[in-house]
Amino acid sequence: MLRKIVLFLAFVFSLNSCTEDFESINVNPNAPSQVPIDYLLAQATLQITGEGGDPGYRSWRTNFIYASTMMQQMSSIEVNFYRGTVYTFQGDLSSAWFERAYPNSIKNLVNLIEVAKKDAKNVNILSMGRILRVIELGLLTDIYGDVPYSEAGYGALTGIFSPKYDPQKDIYADILKELEAAGSAMSAASYMPAKSDFIFAGDVNKWKRAANSLMLRFAMRMQKVDPAGAQAWAKKAIDRGLMNANDNSFSVKFENTGSGNNANPNSWNMTPQGRGIVTADNIQWGKTFIDLMKARKDPRLAVISTLKSGDKTPENQIGLPIGHDAAMLAKVTPADRTLYSRPAPNMYALNNPQFVMTFAESELLRAEAIERGWATGSGKEAYDAGVISGVTQVNSYGGAISSAAAQAYLAANPYPSTTLDAKLEAIHTEHWLMNGSLLNHIESWSNWRRTGLPKLTPVNYPGNETNGQIPRRLRYSQGEYGVNPNIDVANGRQGADLFTTKIWWDK
Repeated sequence: MLRKIVLFLAFVFSLNSCTEDFESINVNPNAPSQVPIDYLLAQATLQITGEGGDPGYRSWRTNFIYASTMMQQMSSIEVNFYRGTVYTFQGDLSSAWFERAYPNSIKNLVNLIEVAKKDAKNVNILSMGRILRVIELGLLTDIYGDVPYSEAGYGALTGIFSPKYDPQKDIYADILKELEAAGSAMSAASYMPAKSDFIFAGDVNKWKRAANSLMLRFAMRMQKVDPAGAQAWAKKAIDRGLMNANDNSFSVKFENTGSGNNANPNSWNMTPQGRGIVTADNIQWGKTFIDLMKARKDPRLAVISTLKSGDKTPENQIGLPIGHDAAMLAKVTPADRTLYSRPAPNMYALNNPQFVMTFAESELLRAEAIERGWATGSGKEAYDAGVISGVTQVNSYGGAISSAAAQAYLAANPYPSTTLDAKLEAIHTEHWLMNGSLLNHIESWSNWRRTGLPKLTPVNYPGNETNGQIPRRLRYSQGEYGVNPNIDVANGRQGADLFTTKIWWDK
């Protein structure tokens, strides 16, 4: 079904472009005058993880080149391109998510929402569109800080093509309200387009729980700047009901058809038929990540990592040093980058799901909320559930980790019974390991900026732009300067457009 929808959308939009200038004399009687709303939903869903035309473009640049390497989950010696490993700037790399989201996913999500509003029977599609919009704009604001939000994507309706940059504080306030309203509005009694729902296949209850877990994520982001608001929203999210199993995890499902638009964008970037960034040794697992997994005897290591020879033995895996170029690697052992670990082929199957948020993350954040006194329950029980589910979730990427193996891992890395700091370190180390193993590096970066955990040692590569500090944000699209004067307002309010400028919640 997904393949049919993608092909239909490509057909419709190609017809629209062909007749754009000749509508009155060259109308195709076989082309629909309006795209069915189910197909609009399918398109919008696929676009929150990638985009048509160049699959995985922004994932490659933002998730791999910057986030994965800044978080030391991955590494590369090609420092003139994989700039996150040494904290340097290149415009099209830093701004990729910004430049691709606004004219594509944001615009189409706004269209979906406005179409859905016209018919009460589409309340579930409307709610899904609102949640997807929160995910997309939430990522944008967490990457850049103040961004176009309230006016974004509405140019065709309002004539405002230079939208204002909303303060992140205001964006977060609206995001939380949107998640609450969208989740509450969903109804099992209303129409649900199960075949166009590539996330939960029409399960309203899972959508509601996902909205609440996302609410918890955004609430916890505010922990330092608005503790009272963070507590209130975290409690509300937990009371409303969070994800309660791995099959509740929010992920976009793909088919393995060989089509870029129909493939997991992270996988597309890694495969030979895509960009081949792994098979060509462009990027590999980082030493910090591999060393910690080996020290903790993490069963996920045998699933996610391999040597180029095909050896997946955990003890033999070697993480690529962080912040090294080719000349620097030549001075360490081994000096040959092909001898270091890289994602195993099962990690880039084109039909792998792309995770936005997992049940494991939801439980780990719930554990933190409990330990902060923001919710009732057992922090240990939530942590244990988060660890077990985080370990077994990697089975979605071709693993076969048993419950017994996950329990043994938990027993070897138990929840501390001492201080809050020790508990938080345990929680967020698992958060980092889980999201790293599922290639959700942007989320790892956001959570690290909030918590400082796990404790990472920055690199100080010659010529870096942060004085040897891990970047706190990415820089805006350079194309905005000169076309949208509102960017100057944002810089004046937030601070200079630099890697080192902290966004609102990162205090």
